[in-house]
Amino acid sequence: MNDQEIALIRRFRPAGPPDDPAVKARAWARLQREFDSGLVRRRSLQVRIGRRVAIAGVMVVAASVIFVGAEIGGVLPYTTPRSGPHAVVSDGPPRSMANATLKTLELAAATVEHETAPSRPGPRQWVYTQKMTDFAYKSDDAGGLSTMLRGKVKVEEWWRFDGKEMAKSVQDGQLLLTRILRPGERPRPGRVDPRYNGGFVGGPAFVNNTPNKLYDYVAGLPTDPDALLARIRKDYRDNGRDVTTFGVIAKLFRDNQLIPPKTNAALYRALAKIPGVRVIENAMDYAGRQGIGVAFDRGSRKGNGQLIVLNPKTYRYMGDTHRAILGFAVVDKPGQRQ
Repeated sequence: MNDQEIALIRRFRPAGPPDDPAVKARAWARLQREFDSGLVRRRSLQVRIGRRVAIAGVMVVAASVIFVGAEIGGVLPYTTPRSGPHAVVSDGPPRSMANATLKTLELAAATVEHETAPSRPGPRQWVYTQKMTDFAYKSDDAGGLSTMLRGKVKVEEWWRFDGKEMAKSVQDGQLLLTRILRPGERPRPGRVDPRYNGGFVGGPAFVNNTPNKLYDYVAGLPTDPDALLARIRKDYRDNGRDVTTFGVIAKLFRDNQLIPPKTNAALYRALAKIPGVRVIENAMDYAGRQGIGVAFDRGSRKGNGQLIVLNPKTYRYMGDTHRAILGFAVVDKPGQRQ
């Protein structure tokens, strides 16, 4: 028996504890008896070793084929399953990305659709939202000169539900009250209303995003996901690759925290029907909170797709890569938070 044969055997037989001479002696004697028993037995041992090596090689090749096939075919690679009902990867064989997305969004829909529907606020109540954004403009104390702030900027907004006024505080600064001009309305030149230290603002971008208009539009959407998709595609003239449609749904989640539960569920089911939508585990919103990501990369530059991040427990909207919703309430006056 030479050193090469002993080294080969050691690879396939467990060695005894290194500090126990008796164990070493017994192992050495056993190896000597096996090799001294004759050529036939030695060949038998070599055959057994060869089989083990061959089986190990086949297993490595098979694992490589499975992994490559998963990457090419769009199959989620098998990993240790995460705990919780929202886990996309589970015990068993790999599942297709489309099936995982469908199952996760259906679970989200089934969870939110049984919640208690929020009451419609009164016209003089205020919708308060606290969020973190990647930039915001902060006005001086008189509501005049603005400075752009970048990074993780805290913004608090109060919208009167009837859409006539709004208030804002940036980075815990002064609360500035702004009046929303009606379509065609112009402020009187030289006239300053001391109630509105934030001045006046108007235009379709503001008027169409007032809480009452958003609430009425969303509440009037169909709760059938196919009909809902058709309605949004028609309303926003999206006859292409659904980039606009996904963006509109993301905006509804971001700007309206009063979505009726059945409509919320229909929006999740509608997302699952958009080609190219996929679920990402361990996605993060702009505040760094971990959640379930719903991504849409179609029609976007690589790495620059749209993303919705859902709370992993409640399946409610949390934010995206540029903003995060930190607080929400319906209150009776601007400056009130709960």
